Amino acid sequence: MSFSSLDEYDDDPLNKMRGQQRVFTTQLTICLFIGISSFFLFCILRHRWPHIYAVRTLRKSYNSPPIKPLPKSYFGWLLVIFSITDEELLNYSGLDAYVYLEFFRMGITIFSILSVLAIGILSPIRYYFTGNYDKDDISWILIRSLAHYTRFDDEPGVPPDFSDDFPQFMWVYPIFTYLFSFIIYYYLYNYTTKVLRVRQKYLASQNSITDRTIRLDGIPKKLLSADKLKQFVENLQIGKVSDIKLLYDWTPLEKLFERREKIISSLERYYSTKYNLTIDIYNQDKIPSVLPDLENIKENVDTIKIDKQIKILSQELIQVDNSIKKLQHNQDDPSFKRINSAFITMESVASAQMASQTLLDPRVYKLMVSLAPAPKDIQWNNFRLTNFQRILTSYSVTIIIILSYAFIIFLVVPLASLLEIKTITKFWPALGKLISTSKWLTTFVTGILPPLLFSALSVSTPFFYKYLSQNQGYFSNSEIELSTLSKNFFYNFFVLFLVFVITGTIWDYLSYISDTTKIAYKLASSLKNKSLFYVDLILLQGLAMFPVKLLQISDFVVLNVIGKLFLIKNMFLRTPRDYRAYYFTPQIFDFGIHLPQHILIFIIILIYSVLSTKIVTSGLVYFILGYFVYKYQLVYNFVHPPHSTGKVWPMIFRRILLGLIIFQLFMCGTMALESAILLSALCAPLIIVTGLVLWNFEKYYVPLSTFIALRAIQNPFNFDKEFDDERSSSSEQPSRSETPQEYDTDDSIDDENANPQSPGNVSVTLDESSFLLSGDHSIYNQNSALTRRRSTIDEEREKSSDYTYPYLLDPLHGPWVGFEGDIISMVTYNHYNLSDLNLEDGDFSIISQREEETIIRKRLRVNEWE
Repeated sequence: MSFSSLDEYDDDPLNKMRGQQRVFTTQLTICLFIGISSFFLFCILRHRWPHIYAVRTLRKSYNSPPIKPLPKSYFGWLLVIFSITDEELLNYSGLDAYVYLEFFRMGITIFSILSVLAIGILSPIRYYFTGNYDKDDISWILIRSLAHYTRFDDEPGVPPDFSDDFPQFMWVYPIFTYLFSFIIYYYLYNYTTKVLRVRQKYLASQNSITDRTIRLDGIPKKLLSADKLKQFVENLQIGKVSDIKLLYDWTPLEKLFERREKIISSLERYYSTKYNLTIDIYNQDKIPSVLPDLENIKENVDTIKIDKQIKILSQELIQVDNSIKKLQHNQDDPSFKRINSAFITMESVASAQMASQTLLDPRVYKLMVSLAPAPKDIQWNNFRLTNFQRILTSYSVTIIIILSYAFIIFLVVPLASLLEIKTITKFWPALGKLISTSKWLTTFVTGILPPLLFSALSVSTPFFYKYLSQNQGYFSNSEIELSTLSKNFFYNFFVLFLVFVITGTIWDYLSYISDTTKIAYKLASSLKNKSLFYVDLILLQGLAMFPVKLLQISDFVVLNVIGKLFLIKNMFLRTPRDYRAYYFTPQIFDFGIHLPQHILIFIIILIYSVLSTKIVTSGLVYFILGYFVYKYQLVYNFVHPPHSTGKVWPMIFRRILLGLIIFQLFMCGTMALESAILLSALCAPLIIVTGLVLWNFEKYYVPLSTFIALRAIQNPFNFDKEFDDERSSSSEQPSRSETPQEYDTDDSIDDENANPQSPGNVSVTLDESSFLLSGDHSIYNQNSALTRRRSTIDEEREKSSDYTYPYLLDPLHGPWVGFEGDIISMVTYNHYNLSDLNLEDGDFSIISQREEETIIRKRLRVNEWE
C-alpha cells in the first residue's frame, strides 16, 4: 500500500471510509470470536465444575427458599436464568441486586424502542434523502461512494441539491430529539416508580434490628450514659427505646486482634506444612473440603523445627487471648475512650423512621440523627475520628483525586491521538509512515488499540478510587460503595469521556468560556469524529467482555489453569482457610466498581441515538448480554453484603439526566454544524425541561429512596391492594384466603376455621381516613401479626446480630487445620476451657487430643460471604 503523501490519503474520503469500514468489520469479527468462544468455554467449564461457577448453591443454610438448581446440561442454565422472577431475585439476592438489574432492564426497554424507531423510521428517511444510513457516514455512504468511483452503476447517487439554507429533511432531527427525550423521561419515571414501590414494600415488611435503629452523633457529654440518653429520646415522644449501645475507642482491642490474626495465619501455615492435606474440591457430589490426615504426619528434616515454632506461637496466642478476654469482660476499662456517638434501637420501625427525619438540636454538629447501617456493614474504626479529622481526611482525599485526574489526562491525550494517523505523524513521522504502509496495522492502531487501552484504564483505576473511599472516614461499607461509584463515574465521564472527546481542542474550550454558545457546536464536532471509536468500544465491552466475565478469568482460570502450569498455585492457596475462601465463599459484588462504566455506556448510546443506528443497536445487545450475565452472577456466584437498601437508584437517575443534557447539547450543535440554527434553537428548551425533571425527582422521589413511608409500615401485608390508585376502595381488607403466598401466618393460629371472634383471629375492615387520624392502632397491630411477610434475605442476615462491637463477642477460635463446608477442624490448646469457644450441644466434636493441643470439629455460624 503506497500513498503519494499521508495528507492526501487522510483527505481522500474514499480511503477514509474504506479504513472506517475495515476497522468496524475487524472489530466486530474479533469481538464475536472472543465472545462466542468465551461463552462456549464457560458452558463446558460450568458443566465440568458446577460448584465453581455456582458456589452460592452450596451455602444452603443462607438461602431461603433454596436457590433454583442449575441443570447439568451445557445450555440449560440459560432457561433457568430467564425463568427467575423478580420475587425470586429478591429472595435469593436482596433488594440491591434487584435495583442493579432493573437498570439493565430499563436499558433494554429504552434501547429496544429507540432501535425500532431508528431502524424503521429515522434511518430510512436519512438514507432516502442523503444516501447515508447513519449520520457518521461509515457504512452506506461507502457503498455509494465505491459505486461512484468505480463506475459500478450507471447513475451514481448524488446528494440532492437543496436550495434552502439547510436540507429540509433535517426537520426529523429535532422531532426525534424531542421524541427520544420524552421516551427517556417516561421510562426513567416508570422504572423509578417500580423500584420505589418494590423498595417500600420490601423494607416495610421487615422488622430487623437495622430497620429499628438510628445513629446519633454529636452527643453532649451530659447525655453520654445509656439511662440519660434513653430518657432524652423517649421524652421527644417519637417512640420507645429498646436498646442503646454507646461507642468507645476500641483501639487497644483492635491492636490485640491484629496481632492475633498474624499469629493465627503463621500457625495455620505451619500446620499445613506439618499435616498431609486431603484436598477434595472438584467433586460434584460433595461439598468442597480440605481435611488433615492426622494419622500420617509429614516426615522431613524440618519437622522438629516446625513443632518448635508451633509451640512458640501457640504460647504467644494464649497470652494474647488472655489479654483479649480481660478487655472483653471489662468494657469500662479506662483505656477505652468514650465517643460522642451511639446506636439507639427503637421498639418499632416507624419510630426509627420518624426519629431519623427529626432535627433534634439547634446547634451545629450536635445530636445529629440518621438511619443506622446494618451491624455487619459498619466501619467501626472510623467512629473514633473527630469531625475535624473527618473533614481533613475528606479534603486530603479530594486533593489526591484532583492530582490523579491530572495524571490520567496525560495518559488519555496520547490515547486519543491514536485515532488519527496524521496526529501520530506530527509527533513521530517515521512511525506514522510505517503504520500507513499497512492497512491492517492502520486498522489495529487507529481502530482496535484505542478501545482496548480505554477499557484497560476503565478496569484498573476503579480499585484506586475504592481505596481512597475506604480511607475517607465513612461509617459503613454501603457509604464507601456509593462514594466509590460517584468517584469512578466522575473519572469515567469527565476524564475518560469528555477529555477524550475534546483532547486537542481543550484550549479552544477554555476560550469558549466567554462565549458559551460555541460549546454545543464544538462538542458536536468532536463527538461526531469519535463515533466509530464508541461503536468499537460498545462492541468490545458487550460482545467480548460480558462473556469473558462469566469465565471469572481473574479467579478461576488464572489460578487453576495458569497457576498449575507455572506452579504458582501453592503461593496463593496454602492453608485450609485459603481454600475455603476461594472455593466455598462467594465473591463480593461491588456496585462502585462495576456500575459506573455501564452508566457511561448508557450515556454514550443515548448521545448518539439519533445520529447512529449502529450505536443504538449495539447498545441494545450490550444491555441484553449484561442483564443475563449479571443476573446469573448475582444469583449463583456473587453476594452483595452492604445493606444500601436500593439507594444506588437516585445516582443512576441523576447521571442519566446528565447524559440526556449532553445528548440535547450535542443535537443542538449538530444542527448548528449544518447551518440549521432554527432547528438548533427549537431543541434548546429541552435542556430546561430536563432540569425541571431533575427538580421534580429530587423533591418528590428522593425521600422515598431514603426513608420508609409510615403508611407502608402500617400496611405491609396488603401493600399492592392498599396502594393501588386504580381501585375504587383501597381500604378493603383481604380475607385470609386472599393472603398472598409470600406471607406467613402467625404460629399462634393453628386452625383457619377457628372462631373468628377469638383473640387470634381478628377480622376487621380498616377505613383509611379513620385509621390515619385515630391514635389507637391496636386493631392494626393485631391484624398485622396474622400475616407477616416471610423474612427477607437481608433480614435473615441480621437475625442474630446487634450493635455490640464485634471484637467484644469474638469466640477466639484456634488455627484451622481443615474444613468441610461450614464445619471447621480447628486446634484448641489444653490451657483453654472449651466453654470459652461458645460451643453448643451437638455443635462440635473432638477428633484428636494430645498432650498440649486438641483438634475439634465445629460448625461455624457465619454470613454467606465469610
